[in-house]
Amino acid sequence: MTSTPSPCPPRGPEAGREPRFSRADLDRGPLRPLSEGRWANAVLYRFESGGSLWVVKDFRPRSWLVRNVIGRVLIRREARALARLAGRSTAPRAPFRVDAHALAYRYLEGRNLRDGRSTPGPDFFPDLERAVHDMHAAGGLVHLDLRNAGNVLVTDDGDPVLIDFQSHLRTWWMPGPLRRFVERIDLAAVYKHWANRSPATLGPERAAALERMNRLRPLWALRGYIGSPRGGRPGS
Repeated sequence: MTSTPSPCPPRGPEAGREPRFSRADLDRGPLRPLSEGRWANAVLYRFESGGSLWVVKDFRPRSWLVRNVIGRVLIRREARALARLAGRSTAPRAPFRVDAHALAYRYLEGRNLRDGRSTPGPDFFPDLERAVHDMHAAGGLVHLDLRNAGNVLVTDDGDPVLIDFQSHLRTWWMPGPLRRFVERIDLAAVYKHWANRSPATLGPERAAALERMNRLRPLWALRGYIGSPRGGRPGS
């Protein structure tokens, strides 16, 4: 398929480059549905362009209110998160905003941890733990929805990839105790999956960390009130 240049300049991680495809390309299809989601969630498609397969996260099929209020905000938030994680093998690759309602990134063969057919190898969970530490330290953000096993992909090569950053928070502005607390939420999610899939390799320290965070789970309802201040740092 021949790509049609987008009428809008690319944003985020693809700034300064031609976008991979445009809304007009999506309209021509074909689009293979991956997930319909609920009324306020994006629709996920698989799309082929330029000889590559892409995942398209698209709010345009939703109601006017959802796509233009919720959708615009969530697509912009996720694009910014993926821009901060660009180049990491454990984040979606080559992400870009198709338009205000849709985000795309390279499709990876694999299964998420919710799928009982996924087969994480002995190095998978240590690699996942390192990926989350790197996201916190170098990426400067927390995911906050990793307990959802559908957000952790096991690629066909056995590597972890984190997806769906709509709930993420930037941590640069947080006081140390709050930053460490939200980082432990992510790590406890890793240890939850680790305990479910490979309990013999979890170890007592990680098991204790998981237990401590499980006792504090009622506090997680507050996460909706923990937001980044207006403006943010340049480039945020």
